[in-house]
Amino acid sequence: MHTDTDLSNPPGRRIGALALIRNPAGNVLMVKPTYKEGWILPGGGAHPDEHAYEACAREVREETGLPLTPGRLLVVDYIPRNPHTKAAEGYSFVYDGGTAPEGIAITLSRPGSGEEPELSAYEFVPVYDLHAYAMPYQERRVRAAVTALDSGVLTYLVEGRQVKDVAADE
Repeated sequence: MHTDTDLSNPPGRRIGALALIRNPAGNVLMVKPTYKEGWILPGGGAHPDEHAYEACAREVREETGLPLTPGRLLVVDYIPRNPHTKAAEGYSFVYDGGTAPEGIAITLSRPGSGEEPELSAYEFVPVYDLHAYAMPYQERRVRAAVTALDSGVLTYLVEGRQVKDVAADE
């Protein structure tokens, strides 16, 4: 059993590491996972003993073939445990993935023998059109990351909502 003072038995949490990658027109690279609805930023979960910065570079490379050195941290988004899907609570860290040159080759990861592909498509999506691709909390996260990139201010979110907005809802 976990206790706050037993550091050898911490609670289970997911750590997501994502990249905001734009093209020269300012459109956002989104990928379509096969394991859930909607489109998301490229990236994925950190492995045990891997920090989010490393996980972001590794996951983007694995998913898209793009060599990425993540830039500054833009967003930290807390996602509570989901009792319906049984997903553990977690944090998603969104890093500046820079601007992809026009015409860069993106190669979605190929599944191993007998496995389903993780991603089925990618697209550079205009920010004004995110609602047609992403689930609401994903859309809020991406918009917050774009704003943080433009403003230079790190943003802390809960399910894509700024903390001050979450507190006002309670």
